[in-house]
Amino acid sequence: MTPEKREVPVRFLCGLAAAVIAVSAAGSESVAPVEVVAEAGWKYRVVTQNLPGIDNLVMAPDGSLYATQELPNGAGKVIKLRRGEVTIVASGFSRPDGLLLRGKFLFITEEIPEGRVLEFDLASKKQRVLATLHNPEGIDTLPDGDLVVSEDSINGRLLRVRRDGAKAVEVILGGLNRPEGLVARPDGAVIFAETATGRVLSYKSGEVNVVVDDLDEPDQVEIAPDGSLWIERSVRLGLPQTWDIIGANGVLAGRLQMPRGRKLASLGPRWLYAIATDDDGLQHLERYPHPVTAGRASDALCEQC
Repeated sequence: MTPEKREVPVRFLCGLAAAVIAVSAAGSESVAPVEVVAEAGWKYRVVTQNLPGIDNLVMAPDGSLYATQELPNGAGKVIKLRRGEVTIVASGFSRPDGLLLRGKFLFITEEIPEGRVLEFDLASKKQRVLATLHNPEGIDTLPDGDLVVSEDSINGRLLRVRRDGAKAVEVILGGLNRPEGLVARPDGAVIFAETATGRVLSYKSGEVNVVVDDLDEPDQVEIAPDGSLWIERSVRLGLPQTWDIIGANGVLAGRLQMPRGRKLASLGPRWLYAIATDDDGLQHLERYPHPVTAGRASDALCEQC
């Protein structure tokens, strides 16, 4: 199946004021917390630090954060961050990457060749394995309650994983080149980054469309509270994190910049969270005011809008 290229926004983005593309500096850059210099219009604070391997974040309704620590060989953890306190929620994972919170359940993927897709009950502290896949990474919930998971490999797939365990895993779409982050929309469309081809694609009802292409290794995708689409991608070492704002006509409308070396981790109604690494290789979490409100870029942060 050859994806059709359409102007941004494609069908599932109709009516949105802008799609926002997040550009992340290379992860190997080290930035000490004391040397942080925010770009004009930005404010930030360190939420917590000294968290080895911190990767994906999800925000609970009470404002607390859950995060994966993507460590290998059973050393991986899921932790909870609340008012400066860090508590271990679950442990014993190998490279836990994808993280999803739905009600009282956390869903976790292990990005290894025989990686598990797990359901963890926050109330009972019990967990169960829903599937074992090849490098599972991105995860979200489909409108019918099933999970959609990406396999990050050269011959990657999007898969339907059923929570009831009654049926085998179902292949939604195959023949992909390193699909990673994904998000499912209420209308059933699945938006995902195909990292190796530099594209962000959408899939719905057997049809594949190109949202945007010619990106440098798009990774994670998120839908912001205002409905805009954020896409994280890599840039050359030393460049600051940048968001290009793509307007409804597919033309660049403006550009936002964050402090150097920050990796977008989570979006909330009022805040976004980023991960930075200090000179000792330890990672810490920072919080920023949300730069996009009411479907448009904040005047204090937009250079060209």
